[in-house]
Amino acid sequence: MEDYYIQAVKRKLKESGYKLTGPRLAILEILAVEKGHFSIADIYSKIRLKDKGIGIATVYRTVDLFLETGILRVLTLKNSQPCFELNRPGDHHHHLICRNCGRITEFESCNFKSIAGEIEKKTRFRIEEHTLEAYGLCPECSSQKENLLY
Repeated sequence: MEDYYIQAVKRKLKESGYKLTGPRLAILEILAVEKGHFSIADIYSKIRLKDKGIGIATVYRTVDLFLETGILRVLTLKNSQPCFELNRPGDHHHHLICRNCGRITEFESCNFKSIAGEIEKKTRFRIEEHTLEAYGLCPECSSQKENLLY
């Protein structure tokens, strides 16, 4: 994992009054190396392969701490459990979620900034961040559905 990112996480935790303990580092490494969107169960099963001494309560506490300090962000999908991903600086992206298989595809194109000013002006709401989720069928599921029609 990039050393500068670990140092940034250490600083962020220290500023919030916390330390980067061994279990926290192990969980951070799993999220950074494997990349993607993980449920608590995913994180727990991966950490157990690395360190059997880390329990589910530690995973929950670490995820809560990482959310509180902005190290993680949560993606709460419709009709699904929350998924977590690292909140890397400058990594702004959105998600396409397949309603059939649950596959999550990230995309970076974002024109929201072009309308944010107009929304703020009309609502007097100060937008600090945003996310976009679009639901539909991934190419594979769409292709399977088309094959069933013929």
